[in-house]
Amino acid sequence: MKTYVFLSALLVALVVTVTAHPTKYHIENPELWMEKMANGSLPPFYSYHIHCLFVPHQNSSVKPAMEFRKQLVNHFQLDDTKHCGDLEHNPSVCLFDIDSEPGDSGNPFLSGQWAVFLTLDKFQEYVTWTMQNRGDNVIFIHPNSGFEKMDHTKWALWQGGMWPLRPDALCDHC
Repeated sequence: MKTYVFLSALLVALVVTVTAHPTKYHIENPELWMEKMANGSLPPFYSYHIHCLFVPHQNSSVKPAMEFRKQLVNHFQLDDTKHCGDLEHNPSVCLFDIDSEPGDSGNPFLSGQWAVFLTLDKFQEYVTWTMQNRGDNVIFIHPNSGFEKMDHTKWALWQGGMWPLRPDALCDHC
C-alpha cells in the first residue's frame, strides 16, 4: 500500500511539474547577467508562452477559454494530442496540458490556465491572431529568458486585464 501511495504521489508531482510552467533555460553565469542587467544590458528571449486564464469550475469562464483553445488549435492546425514534452526548449509550437487546478508550489498561476509554447519566429503571427480573436478571455504572454520572475512580471503582456500571480513560485534565474 505504501508503494502505491508513493507512486501515486510521484505521478501527481510529475504531472504538476509538466503542466506548471515555465520553460527552463539554464543561465551559464547568472551573477554576471545580474550585473549586466544592473548596467542596462538585458538577456535574450529564447521563446514565449501564451496563456489563457480562467476560473476553474465556473462554466462561464471555463467554456469560453476552452472554445478559444479549440479555435487556436484549428486555426494553426496544431496537434491537440501531442503536447509539449517537458519544460525544456521545444523545437516547434506545442500545447501544454490544461491546468484546471491551480495552486501547487511550482505554479505561478492562481487560476486555471492553458498555454501554448512559441518559438521566436512564431511570436508575431500567434500574438496578432490572439489579440484579434481572444473575445473576453484574459491572455497572459511572457518571454522565456531564464529569468523567470522578470519574464512573468516585468516583461509580460496582458490582454483583458491583469490577474494576480505568485511570483514567489518562480526563481530569479534558473
